Amino acid sequence: MIKKSLFIPPILLVILVNILFSWVDFNMDLTEDKKHSISEESKKIINNLDDIIFIKVYLDGDFPAEFKYLQSELLNLLNAFKSIAGDNFDFEVINPSNTKDEKEKSDFFTLLVKNGLNPTDIEIRSTTSKHSQIIFPGALIYYKDKQQAVNFLKNSAAKQPRENINTSVENLEYEFISAIHHLTKNKIEKIAFLEGNGELTIEESYDLTESVLKDNDRLSFHYNIDRFNIKQFEIDSATMEADISKKISDLINFKSLIIAKPTSSFNMLEKFIIDQYIMNGGKILWLIDGVNASMDSLQKHNSFIALKNDLNLDDQLFKYGVRINADLIEDLRSTQIPIVTGYSNNIPQQSYFTWPYYPLLLSEANHPISRGLDAIKCNFVSSIDTIKNPIKKTILLTSSKQSRVSPSPSKISLGILQNPPPLETFNKSRLPIAVLLEGEFESVFKNRILPKKQSIDFKDKSKMTQMIVVSDGDIARNSTSKNGNIYPLGYDKFIKYTYEGNKKFAINAIHYLCDDIGLTKLKSKEIKLRLLNKEKITKNKLLIQFV
Repeated sequence: MIKKSLFIPPILLVILVNILFSWVDFNMDLTEDKKHSISEESKKIINNLDDIIFIKVYLDGDFPAEFKYLQSELLNLLNAFKSIAGDNFDFEVINPSNTKDEKEKSDFFTLLVKNGLNPTDIEIRSTTSKHSQIIFPGALIYYKDKQQAVNFLKNSAAKQPRENINTSVENLEYEFISAIHHLTKNKIEKIAFLEGNGELTIEESYDLTESVLKDNDRLSFHYNIDRFNIKQFEIDSATMEADISKKISDLINFKSLIIAKPTSSFNMLEKFIIDQYIMNGGKILWLIDGVNASMDSLQKHNSFIALKNDLNLDDQLFKYGVRINADLIEDLRSTQIPIVTGYSNNIPQQSYFTWPYYPLLLSEANHPISRGLDAIKCNFVSSIDTIKNPIKKTILLTSSKQSRVSPSPSKISLGILQNPPPLETFNKSRLPIAVLLEGEFESVFKNRILPKKQSIDFKDKSKMTQMIVVSDGDIARNSTSKNGNIYPLGYDKFIKYTYEGNKKFAINAIHYLCDDIGLTKLKSKEIKLRLLNKEKITKNKLLIQFV
């Protein structure tokens, strides 16, 4: 007797497989760039939620395909979060324009703006018409009695719309996880700006710390910010001298230290305190000018001599692994400045000229600190040499392929615009401007005589730590007007444009130095922009629709 084999029709098999997988939580990311994979850092934060996170997403409605793509990727992300956190995570999607009552809609829009969401005006096109619509590509996150706004659309004027959407998708996980981490963390790390040697003032670093736009793009959103004056000491009652040990222990309390554009030299005691901070695992963002130069000097005298910025830090930085050179980089990829070229009816006529001393940096480094940043504006920047030692060195920012250096003392004059140097002299390529140093640093005071009458726990080698050295103090300095107005960091008053890369680089640098959960690693996700062939779409439209 011949037994009949069991035959299952293909359509029935498909149904059975779908039913099976509806009961099983099964995900597999087959994309090359792992766009649907949640990082271990995110999983750790989501898994450790001790209360409900609820998110209201305001990206819904009738809008172009690019925004539908952004919405789809966001929903994928939030569903992935929900599958990890279970009952401790939920969300809803809201169309803020879903009402015909104009007053009700206007009041709701006003409320969203008050809560920190930024509106965007987009153009809706059809085959017969087009109209504009206000959307809110953002979300409000609720946790216990706290609330946090997230604006996830990255809108750079220098990029095409599809590139902006792609950048927004790349940053979705970072934006939401950093906001959730901010809401749920029990301890906020402390960082400090160093004072005492002519560093940037509170006003000059205001946009970096507090944000002129009053958004979350500021250091104070993530950290407690303080100012540490290295010249002020408590007096040791036993010796009636400055208590050096207490000063070092006070400095060690800060997760990271920012030394931003000092203008006067450091004495040996100050260098010793900074050195021991590093030896105890402290992390520093050095923003140091190699040469004294400013446009103020040029405007007063038409020319000036740029001299070495002697801060007495050369031996210390050399020991750690870098040397900031006493030179100025001239770069063909630079911003422009206005120059009066004539008069019309006694009214000065201006033209714009490329000013080679203001390099415009576009990072090519594949590192979370600098990868994918918008252009970074620099003023009178110097080159950096790396010194051979056991410390790991990563170049974060460089000049362009067409640059050159002028050693100090160097005459700076507007005459370079009238008689520009030959193009073939710009033969230096990618001169280092920012360097990340990582490892166990050796003290610059090893085998030196220590301060007497002090019970100092001297360390001649550090724990594993990091520092970042940038050869331009102005990279983190915002401009201020004579009447006290503060402009955004990276703002170019001549063309009325803000180079957002300056603030992003500075914040990324501090995140990396302070990072205990790997926030900067989330920024390393890169999603490739795969564009459809419009010619093939048009040619095979009916076939594609049928399939």
